Amino acid sequence: MRRYYKAYYLKDLRQFGEWSEAHIENEPELTDSTICYIGDDFVVVLSPVQEKEPLFSHITPAWQEFCRTTLRFELPAGLQAADVQGGSSPEATAV
Repeated sequence: MRRYYKAYYLKDLRQFGEWSEAHIENEPELTDSTICYIGDDFVVVLSPVQEKEPLFSHITPAWQEFCRTTLRFELPAGLQAADVQGGSSPEATAV
């Protein structure tokens, strides 16, 4: 289970050159102002609390670099320290 999410407008994620979003059944049409969430595993979802098909799950080094440099996505220091110490919490944190 992912422990951390960060919210972004879909227009910002669509800047990635290799972006392609999945069509999710029973969801309204996605617009640039749709809010999406990147998880600590770099998978993009529409909701951090509902288990649904991911919007984007083609995780590559280029995608990770885009997230880190362009979107400035990173784990908060407290979660990074927990990863180093091996203490992981099963709870998800939505930001």
